[in-house]
Amino acid sequence: MGIGGVALAAAWSVGLSLVDATTHRLPNPLTVPAALCAVVACAVHPQLAWGLVWPAGYLLLGRGIGGGDIKLAAPLGVAVCALAGLPGVLAAVALSGLLTAVAGLLLRVPRVAHGPAMIAAAWMVPALWHLWA
Repeated sequence: MGIGGVALAAAWSVGLSLVDATTHRLPNPLTVPAALCAVVACAVHPQLAWGLVWPAGYLLLGRGIGGGDIKLAAPLGVAVCALAGLPGVLAAVALSGLLTAVAGLLLRVPRVAHGPAMIAAAWMVPALWHLWA
């Protein structure tokens, strides 16, 4: 991915984070195309399917996880898998939960948007993975 792709991913990430933080919703026009691209990427490169562990886990175990979070988890999981493999995906899932819990404690609110933490974890884990590799 070139600098243009990184810039586009960053803009998408910031936009989704701002919308979710203010409305507690992840809009379908921003999540569905990315989720579909992730599924196509898995069909073309089956090793990336490990990234679908993230949305599958949310579907099976995610109490309180909304549909937008599940749709967001697909492209984030596949991207993290491409950059850091299955261990990176598992680390991103754990980190996103931790970040959401910490945000809830710091803000002292019962409900915190999970999308921004998912996005932050998806950027942080591969970056740290490659620093340590």
